[in-house]
Amino acid sequence: MGQSLGNYNPVHKTPRRSLKNKRQLSAACNFVDLLGPGRVDLNRASEEELMTLHGVDRSLARDIVAYRTRIGGFRKVEDLALVTGVGAARMAQIQSEVFVGEPGSAPNLLSLDLLSCTRVDINRASLGQIQRLAGVTEEVAQGILFHRTTQGPFWRAEELGNIKGVDPALLARLLPQITVGRPRPAPTYSDLRREGLGRPNAATSFHSLREMDMGFLQGSVVPVRPLSQPFSGVHNGRPVLRVASWNLREFGTEKAQNPGVREVICRTLLENGIQLLAVQEVLQEEALEKVCLELEKPSTAGVREWPVDRGTWRYVLMDAPQGEETQEVERVAFLWDCSSGLELLQAVTMETQTEGVSGPHSQPLLGSFKMGDLEFSLINLHLRSDSTARNRQPAEASLDLLKLEPLKPFLQDLFEKALLTLGHLGLSPDASEFAVLREQQLEPLVPADCSTELTRRGGEGEGSLQNIWASHTARDSYTGRWGVIRLGLSSPWIPDGWSWGGIVSTHCPVWVELYMK
Repeated sequence: MGQSLGNYNPVHKTPRRSLKNKRQLSAACNFVDLLGPGRVDLNRASEEELMTLHGVDRSLARDIVAYRTRIGGFRKVEDLALVTGVGAARMAQIQSEVFVGEPGSAPNLLSLDLLSCTRVDINRASLGQIQRLAGVTEEVAQGILFHRTTQGPFWRAEELGNIKGVDPALLARLLPQITVGRPRPAPTYSDLRREGLGRPNAATSFHSLREMDMGFLQGSVVPVRPLSQPFSGVHNGRPVLRVASWNLREFGTEKAQNPGVREVICRTLLENGIQLLAVQEVLQEEALEKVCLELEKPSTAGVREWPVDRGTWRYVLMDAPQGEETQEVERVAFLWDCSSGLELLQAVTMETQTEGVSGPHSQPLLGSFKMGDLEFSLINLHLRSDSTARNRQPAEASLDLLKLEPLKPFLQDLFEKALLTLGHLGLSPDASEFAVLREQQLEPLVPADCSTELTRRGGEGEGSLQNIWASHTARDSYTGRWGVIRLGLSSPWIPDGWSWGGIVSTHCPVWVELYMK
């Protein structure tokens, strides 16, 4: 009934050697004009000069000039992609034809912003570094960090004026002390897939970013979220266990290499006291290993500075189907903190694939756990594959109905046990497709009117697609507390198209709480 499973155990790995003689240049330095005479200076070109560029007409040239005026000049060539109408394809065509000089003056080496090397970069500075700026209080520093975390990196230093406590006098005092640095924008592979272009080369994707790729990421990544108080693990004077589910959406090695992704996942687990997580849409086992290693030996400051023990994390993941080992087949997994006393008793794959149905659908994973005297089972489901729906026409995608009937024998066998059926369920819990669960006296713990989705900019989305259903025995241990986590899911290091401050997934983690007997 089961397939062999991958189980994480920490092993000693040879540390990666840093590249020797690798020069790190300040983002403020721009020598493109020396390398390509005859190129168009984006900061000085007229509309007519811009129209000499590949694919730029009068309307687009006017938009470029208007955008340049609004932001006070381009800081680097890649900023051109932020102009409406340019886009990735046109940017690739004209990138070699342009350069960025100093706004309103002829470019020369003497005009380079060498002072930026001694200024504080507000997009990379830690809380302590921001507090050391003259005139900045702790409240203002925390406001800057919070804005950077929730809204993404600052684009101009003047945006500090939007922070509570930063009045015009303080802003004028801060401007000579700060600079605004930004990594090079790059499209994410999820954006390219929607355009039907496939996955780009890993070298051009931010998801493939490693710590050695940019000077300010070497060694460790600066914190991008303030520390919060750890969950006590107690409710009403009794110890509790928090169980959660999270669809991490195309969670593969590339995505897990992004330091912002790792920090958000690890801090979400730690801040919310989650000890057992059901994960959906895992593409590669190495992605889970990177999360466990980040918790064990953090490379991001936000995880390393966590004030209490981070635990010892393990995962269990079903193997890829035979013959599909080299393909990206989405699977489900469990991730848990074994130092809390949580013990995995058994994990098996539930053979529920119906005849005639193929594609990258994950089989459910049944896990049996024990913590103290509390024994319970989880069925981890991904009943609707988003990756399949993206490749279908709308009329075809609507035929991808939930097929819960094959689960019926398992549910009957586990009827008297404490059982949670959880995961990405694809429809609201009041949908008729869940009649099989109701027949076995399972009830959803997250209400149907509660959204579990996010927009790509982190706003509240539509639909209650993630849920946790509990058997009547499991409800005996239920504390009555549940949650949908919407805050802290973005990072300045996660791309959002040609901008930054993206989210880990458009699906929110959901959790419930059980009393330990």
